[in-house]
Amino acid sequence: MSAWLANHFFNPGFVAGGALLVALPIAIHLINRVQYRRVRFAAMEFLLQSQKRNQRRLLLEQLLLLLLRILIVIGLVLLISRLILNPAQMSIFRGAQTHHLVLIDDSLSMKERWEDTSGFEQAIKVVNQIAAGGAQQPNTQKLTLLRLSQPEQPFFVERNVNEDFVAELLAKLDPQTFKCTNQSLDLTTGLLEAKKFFAEDNGNIHHLHVISDFRERDWRDQKAITSAIEGLAENGVSVNLVRAVPEAHANLTVVELTGDIQVAAVDVPLRMRVTVKNNGSQVASNVRLSVSDNNNKLPTSVLLEKIEPQTEVTQEFEIRLATPSTHKIRVSLDSDALSEDNDRSIAVDVPQAVSVLLVDGESSGDAASYIADAIAADPKATGYLATIESVEALRRRPLDGFACIYLINVPELPADSIDALERYVADGGGLAWFVGESIRPAHYNSELYRNGTGLFPIPLESAPKELILDPTSPGADILTSKHPLFRIFAGEDNALVKLVRIFQFMPAAKDWVRDDQVRMDRVQTMASLRSKDPLFLEHRFGKGRVITCLTTAQPDWNNWATDNSFVVVQLELVKSLARTDRIPEQRQVGEPIVLALDPAEYSDSVEIETPGEEGDRMTRLQASPESAGETGGQGHSGDGTLTQGIEAPVANEGSLNLRAVFRNTDQPGVYTVRLLKQSQASEERLIAFNTAPGEGELALATSADLRKRMGNASGATIQEFGRLDWVEGREAGSEIRQWLLWLLGTLFVLEQALAYKLSYHPPQAVKTLKFSE
Repeated sequence: MSAWLANHFFNPGFVAGGALLVALPIAIHLINRVQYRRVRFAAMEFLLQSQKRNQRRLLLEQLLLLLLRILIVIGLVLLISRLILNPAQMSIFRGAQTHHLVLIDDSLSMKERWEDTSGFEQAIKVVNQIAAGGAQQPNTQKLTLLRLSQPEQPFFVERNVNEDFVAELLAKLDPQTFKCTNQSLDLTTGLLEAKKFFAEDNGNIHHLHVISDFRERDWRDQKAITSAIEGLAENGVSVNLVRAVPEAHANLTVVELTGDIQVAAVDVPLRMRVTVKNNGSQVASNVRLSVSDNNNKLPTSVLLEKIEPQTEVTQEFEIRLATPSTHKIRVSLDSDALSEDNDRSIAVDVPQAVSVLLVDGESSGDAASYIADAIAADPKATGYLATIESVEALRRRPLDGFACIYLINVPELPADSIDALERYVADGGGLAWFVGESIRPAHYNSELYRNGTGLFPIPLESAPKELILDPTSPGADILTSKHPLFRIFAGEDNALVKLVRIFQFMPAAKDWVRDDQVRMDRVQTMASLRSKDPLFLEHRFGKGRVITCLTTAQPDWNNWATDNSFVVVQLELVKSLARTDRIPEQRQVGEPIVLALDPAEYSDSVEIETPGEEGDRMTRLQASPESAGETGGQGHSGDGTLTQGIEAPVANEGSLNLRAVFRNTDQPGVYTVRLLKQSQASEERLIAFNTAPGEGELALATSADLRKRMGNASGATIQEFGRLDWVEGREAGSEIRQWLLWLLGTLFVLEQALAYKLSYHPPQAVKTLKFSE
């Protein structure tokens, strides 16, 4: 109640006392109604009969007179207390010891520009105006300034507002130094931090001013925000939502940049995909993106002819990377209302060629040669380097250097080879199975399938099976899914798939359920035969992927190995299986880089190369020791200060790790982390930081929507863009006082007229004759 009074009266202290005065005319009326002892005599009977006839009218007139007197008292109380019908018009600087906490939204969308200003620049102006308004009553107001990106670290804390502070604030909030971030931030976090500040501040009037753009996307799930505002209101805090942006403007956003970077190779066309979203309300036509490699613009460009409003369009393009090194690829749109979301970067580690291991179960290697010819007949054209080995290679050479491994017609595997393969796949490697005459189904079922826990996806029958040709059903032997592996067979009535004939295959065990929806395990059927038996299967094993073909790779059980579509499918198969665990990371700006290093392998010297508008900048860190069992230790941040670390995988259980934390990742682009090994060799890790695509959705939530979505959070007022009467200390209640004065004058006249009418007025005295004695 006290918060409500403070929001509706300039002088709320007079309201309670004035309310008691309303009882005064009621008490006088009741006193006048006190009945005295009646004495009846004959001469009064006639008068009583007359009074009864007029009693109801007299009662109504007396109640009306009482009501007028009550209204006069209420009007006087409202006049003295200075009623404000619209609290949004009230000056926020009233009385002493008022604490103003300003929460300024510095998320990416606040950088939206129009004319020669931006949302963040307008927010800074509002902060300066709040301070200037408080300086009109020097040292009676306190101000705390929080940034939404770091609400736990105030920019100013409870500073007395006066002319000196206004000048200091103006200098420190210079847009050239006090900058908006490129991050996506949560308003709820800032509101909860503001609540903590007010909880520690007793005895003051509390105002929270939230200066933001209030985007529609941020208020779709408003429960957390509403709950936070309700909690503030319950503690007597008035919440003031101040708009810093007048309207949304047209904006295009690059929401995704991907590609087949797991199979990138020197001077081989690399297929990339870029997705652009039109966040505006008008169709965007002839949208062009430029492409750069290591900050050098490429002759390649991407043209999107038309993007409908609120829709995304994906376009593929190809680039060639000429050197075996790491490349920083960036696509860029022309500038618009929010230029910071017009770029997107990705890091590509380009080897000379992508190594693939082909393990042939036959010593001749004939079956593997068909795969090698398909994927690496000309390594300079495909970028693949195929190595054909026997089963013995699985136990005598390291496997981590291969992008994927083929096992072709392998009869059986020794236990140590199985262990090596399982470690390889579990760590992110890819594995392809092709069966044949030499395989031993009993070994596959017991050692490789292992009741669904092994590298092989299904249990097998004891012998291969023929696919009988049905003259009445002239359709294709293979029924494919929409998996990219079978892209060449896509489309209705595709003639290519009908050219592939399957003569024999290795069938699944009879008790194995063929329907994926019924079986509901980790195995998915990618392609089947016209007999409904599975032909291609896919399943995950740890971080890796396994694809199994239940026919031969050579033209023994089929004619596929001699068909051109076989080459295309094998190239796609390598793309699907090539390990992706070593692809450079992609993160959102603002996420810290946390390094946990094994001191036996790495030194404590760390270099981080960060992108910037004026070129890359080098930062040197020194990793500090930390117990391997700890999860929240300390590390050295990029600005040289000691910061709280974030849990990361330990290097060696029970040993001391080296830990470094770098937090200055607000700038989009590719960051290079250089580690120095104990052997003095250098190791590079690339991380691409990009803005959150959602920040480009600039549609605003209307004030009506905000009030509706806040529901019971009645402690909040909304200030429209450009409205400054609430902060400039204007006499917002002057018009109400004028109306109250006119109303009081009218009530006084009516009260006097009615009181005169209802009072007793004896007739003029009759002159009497004086008799002398």
